[in-house]
Amino acid sequence: MSDFKNRLATLRKLKQLSQAELAEKIGVHTNIISRYERDLAKPSMELAAKLSEVLEVSLDYLVGKVDQELDKDIVEQVLSLQQLPKKEKEHILFTLNALIRDAKSRFAYT
Repeated sequence: MSDFKNRLATLRKLKQLSQAELAEKIGVHTNIISRYERDLAKPSMELAAKLSEVLEVSLDYLVGKVDQELDKDIVEQVLSLQQLPKKEKEHILFTLNALIRDAKSRFAYT
């Protein structure tokens, strides 16, 4: 989980948050963020979830389980798709697969 300390510091800086500001947003003392970034402490699941929410990344990305962050708009679309009846999902996925295949083909020949 050494990726955690690096990703936490990088994401905090990208969001232009000080350690104190991030600590305040998740409800901990400032020195806790410093300890996380120096790999001297690990957050609880609850605090890790709060960190990922404030930093607007998935928990998997924050802890280094995945290297690519998911696009929030795409995730929302997938969640909406899951709510539809099975037949509707099948039609949409069929169309989506065709569109993805066509886009990949266009990119391969350009």
